[in-house]
Amino acid sequence: MDCSELVACESSNNLCREPNHRCIHHPRCHNLPVCYPVPSFNRQLCPPIATTNPTTGTTIPSTTTTTTTIQQLEKGNEFGKRVQKDLIVPPNVVVRASKSGKSSGEKHHTFLNEVLRPLVGNKFLLFLDSWKTQADLTKFRAVFPNQDSQLLIFPKGSTGYIQPQDLSLFRSWRFIHEKIEHYVHINQTEMTISDRQYFINIHSIIHNQLSAPQFKNLIKNGFIQARITNERIGQIEKPKDVCFKF
Repeated sequence: MDCSELVACESSNNLCREPNHRCIHHPRCHNLPVCYPVPSFNRQLCPPIATTNPTTGTTIPSTTTTTTTIQQLEKGNEFGKRVQKDLIVPPNVVVRASKSGKSSGEKHHTFLNEVLRPLVGNKFLLFLDSWKTQADLTKFRAVFPNQDSQLLIFPKGSTGYIQPQDLSLFRSWRFIHEKIEHYVHINQTEMTISDRQYFINIHSIIHNQLSAPQFKNLIKNGFIQARITNERIGQIEKPKDVCFKF
């Protein structure tokens, strides 16, 4: 089958609308996400791409902390009683429901108050992207009124160049996530990757792994690349060598 005959996957969620088709990276199509017929689907040649269910989403904060936030799309801004009863929330994540799936002033306040506040002292510097919901100094001071703290907002369009986590940590985060989901697909593991508990577990695991001492220099390197600090560091270890080298 020629690449010109294949339809591209939906960019927002990697889904295929055609019956009996799967979204894959095809090596003959420049590894672009395309919908491929299931009968001729070769898992070893073309690892499938993890799909994102349109009713579930996650948000990862811009700061490196010992806790991460997960925002999940729901019918309302609160989980139902049955969901609250069955949901298992690991200690290194804070989970909140969201009707829109977008960041809001309320969700940003949750991040500042429940995630960041327990981890900082009286003096700290917070780096944030230029999203309107989190760039408001008034909201920041409402949570940290007395601390000798500063808020530094990255200009719009600059995060890929000067945001420390975009330059180091988040790349490793995505790498581990893709490795796990590829394993699930290739080995046909019985797991629903659109399930809310899956999203909570996966980010808890990744956060746990990247919090290991081996990755301290990896995180510091992002700040060095962004020229925020000129600290000298030793060898940089990456997840592909630490977590996936057997």
